[in-house]
Amino acid sequence: MRIWNTRTFQSKLLIVLCVLCILPTISLGWLAYQKSVDSLERKVIEDLKVIIGQFDNTLATQVEGLDRFSTLPYATEELIDIASSPSAPTEQWDLAELNKQQRLIELISSYPSVNTMIEAMLFYGVNGSIYGYRVSGIKSIDKSNSPSEEQWFKDAVKKNGALVISGLRNETQFNDRPFRTITIARMLVDRKYAPAAVIAVDVKPDFIAKKVQSLGFQNVHVTVAGPYGEVYTTNSAISKELLAKNAGLNRDGMRPMSVTIDTKIDGEREKWSGVKKYNDYTGWTTYLLIDHKELLKESAVIKDYSIFVVVLICVATALLSWLLARGLSKPIRGLIRSMQAVEKGLFVLTETPADTRKDEFGQLLLRYNRMVIRLEDMVNSISQSERLKREAELNALRARINPHFLHNTINSIRMLAILQDSDQIADLLRAFSQLLNSNMRLDQELITIREEIVFLKDYLQLMELRYTEKFSVEWRIQDETRNALIPAMILQPILENAIFHGAAGINDRVHVIISAEVSLDGSQLQLSVSDDGIGMDAEKVAKIYAEKHGTDNRNIGIGNVRDRIRFRFGQQYGLSVDSQVGEGVTIKLLMPLIEKGDDKHVEDDGRRG
Repeated sequence: MRIWNTRTFQSKLLIVLCVLCILPTISLGWLAYQKSVDSLERKVIEDLKVIIGQFDNTLATQVEGLDRFSTLPYATEELIDIASSPSAPTEQWDLAELNKQQRLIELISSYPSVNTMIEAMLFYGVNGSIYGYRVSGIKSIDKSNSPSEEQWFKDAVKKNGALVISGLRNETQFNDRPFRTITIARMLVDRKYAPAAVIAVDVKPDFIAKKVQSLGFQNVHVTVAGPYGEVYTTNSAISKELLAKNAGLNRDGMRPMSVTIDTKIDGEREKWSGVKKYNDYTGWTTYLLIDHKELLKESAVIKDYSIFVVVLICVATALLSWLLARGLSKPIRGLIRSMQAVEKGLFVLTETPADTRKDEFGQLLLRYNRMVIRLEDMVNSISQSERLKREAELNALRARINPHFLHNTINSIRMLAILQDSDQIADLLRAFSQLLNSNMRLDQELITIREEIVFLKDYLQLMELRYTEKFSVEWRIQDETRNALIPAMILQPILENAIFHGAAGINDRVHVIISAEVSLDGSQLQLSVSDDGIGMDAEKVAKIYAEKHGTDNRNIGIGNVRDRIRFRFGQQYGLSVDSQVGEGVTIKLLMPLIEKGDDKHVEDDGRRG
């Protein structure tokens, strides 16, 4: 009762009409459908029992004809004498052994020509000899392989003359690629009824498929299984499930028996019904199964009619419910749609104007629309405040660009002017002017990697003045990255750290590699600065990753670069540091690939030192 009271008027009305109209219709339709299905299934099973009896007799007759070939050596005792004679290694064969091999091949080569289903015949002598003949392919014997560990071979030896039929297997006895076969085998005995050799007749397995096709099965799954595994199947997935669920039931009498299994193939559940029959002569169990979807096609008329009636009643019921409850549900649905839009950040008012109704719904819509308007104003105000805050943080970061390199540059130029009277001062002043100009361009949106490289080369020219022969720089810039856009002076703090902190001592020289490459999917740009200097321990690397940089100049510079990238492109971008003590430092910058049109080529390949 409590659940019923929580239902809306429209849902209550719909439930009552469904109970009175839809459920009886569904019950009658389902009952008629089930009766027709049961009748059809019984008829199909009876038909399959007749078919499987005919098919089983056909297979048994075919195997019986092949079985005769395994007894033919008794008509030629010379074959048994050769097969049971002691085996000699190939390198020790004499003329007599070669003549023996040739004679055996002459005796058995005519057998396969009598029956085209035979691919090969093999003799495994009890003294270790192996002789054989193959119709096609390489005919020489590979004596390093032997089926002596296979169960069918063991049973052939154990049964001492009784017929043994293997499952579908790979024949590897010849010096050729293995081929699929079904082997009919038995133990041959000599004149004294002592075991002489195991004869194995390799049969082409497609004779079963031809028999299946000749019966003209439509939408019927066929599996033939023996005691040594699968012999034939039209669907290996169904066969695997079938044999797993019917293990140990293959010899339940000679009469056909009903079989039903549920399988899951390619993620879909399927039900199969049919019959199975065991043959005592071959030892094979044959399964004939049909998919329930195919089985029930003839019942589709009743099913379709029932569905049509049910759908028609449902549509009529829904229409009647909608007409009766429209006046109550329309404003509520409009309110729900507006709430869904607000959840997505779209401040949409209700579709029904609040002033068109003077009842409780009108008051609800009026209060709700006022709330949406005030909420939109508050969100806009917060968004404006966050934007101003972010711009202020970005401006503060720009202002923290390390001023030490400007101070040191001025001192270097001043010292050179005191010590020398050289034209080099003019070049240095030009480079310094370019640096100042680049520093002022920090407020620009983005610059190309070409322009960044020109700036870095000017910077390196000044650094060479201060640290003569103390560093060298190698450029590895992919051509497709030269027009990519990046924040101005994004690499300078990292390059400065590599030069200032990379060398271990006064007389040491540090080698720096600057590279730029595009990710494999072409969506991201990766810049890296690597040096072979003294490196950093894990504690220093952790300080670099910390949000607060402290007073360490190196941390401030790298942290500034990371924050500039994040503020510009988002939190998923930034930088990473890879370093160990004594193995240098590699700093990688990751940002989206933003391209610009071709600019004038800048010669930035090669080395500086």
